Order: sequence, then C-alpha cells, then structure tokens
Amino acid sequence: MSNDDAQNTGGNYENISMLPLAFPYVPTQCFEDSYSDENAVVRGTMFPELDLPFKNYVINSALPQTPDTVLKSLHFVCSELRLYLDTHPEDAKAMDYYRKYCKKLTALKEQYGETSERPGYNSWVYDPWPWEGQGE
Repeated sequence: MSNDDAQNTGGNYENISMLPLAFPYVPTQCFEDSYSDENAVVRGTMFPELDLPFKNYVINSALPQTPDTVLKSLHFVCSELRLYLDTHPEDAKAMDYYRKYCKKLTALKEQYGETSERPGYNSWVYDPWPWEGQGE
C-alpha cells in the first residue's frame, strides 16, 4: 500500500503489515556544551544537541527569578543529569556537575524553607513548564 493509497482511504489500513517500518533517530548526547540551568528549563533540555524544536517553534522568554523558578530550574538540571548518568555512568565530568548542582539545590531548599510536604519545585507535575508555550 502506498502513502497515496493510505491518504485516500483516510488512514484506514486493511493490512497493517503492509505499512513501511519507521526509522527513528535520536541524537547522541555528549556532555560538552550545555545550557545554563535557567535556559535548560526554558528549552526543555540542558543538551543543545537534543534541542530539536517542533516545527522550529522556539521559546526564548526568560523566567522570572523567584525562589520557585530557581528551585524548579535546579531540580530540572539535576533530573536531566541523573537521566544522562543512567546511560553514561563513566562520565566523571557529568558526575561532578551533578554533585555540584545537587548541593546547590539542597542549599537553596534549606534557604527558602522548601520541604517535601509543600509542592514547590516538584509542582511541574501539575503546572506547565516554560517550553510548553503557556502564557505567551
């Protein structure tokens, strides 16, 4: 079945085995250049090589510097680094960076009186992140 045939039938495929196989591509991450914590949370990744905006839609707005946004940014960077280290456990530079940011996050949580009971930097589960294009 050709793509033209599929489009003409409105996407109703009689035999799914006739469809072409997809070839996904995921760029390789490398911990060389990275966005700052403020830019990482706006871009949705701290790795420029993974920053592939959908249809070239780019959000360049800066975040307000509030305790909540600073904590969210640091938490996001720690989460990104933890995910990176899952697949690159031998990367000593990334591990040092991760430890540095975890200490920074812990210090700011103490400074701002952040507790695990109060939804703060984890409120991303409920609130939109900057790269989701809300409020622009």
